[in-house]
Amino acid sequence: MFDDNLFLKGTSGEVFLNNTFLEEINKINIKLTGSFEDFSPVGDFSTHHVYQGYSGEGTMEGARVSTMIDADLIEAYQKGVMPDYKIYSNLTNPSTGATEKYMITGVQFTEISPVDWESKKLVTRSMPFTFNAIKVLSTID
Repeated sequence: MFDDNLFLKGTSGEVFLNNTFLEEINKINIKLTGSFEDFSPVGDFSTHHVYQGYSGEGTMEGARVSTMIDADLIEAYQKGVMPDYKIYSNLTNPSTGATEKYMITGVQFTEISPVDWESKKLVTRSMPFTFNAIKVLSTID
């Protein structure tokens, strides 16, 4: 039988951008995509897939509570000097206290929407990004 208390719930997550807690974020996705090259050796009818590296990308979504990061990114886009961002993601199981933690570095926000709102609607944002390194800081066993 399943113990319902062991299921992970996003409500117990936290996101930090360069050590600043982003309480307005309600969704984050971080993914790695492997790059493989096909190789077909003589005498072998199957295609082998040789690992060549990976790329990292993701998206943060949530309510808009400030425009500070937009101003920083607009200036970076216009000057061509990108800020150095790190994202920390924590997800804790409140029943067990176990926490998974990840840190990604080399974060570059690939799209910004400084103006995106509608009357009688909560102003939200979606912030797609790429990154070049990920470190597992802790896992849930």
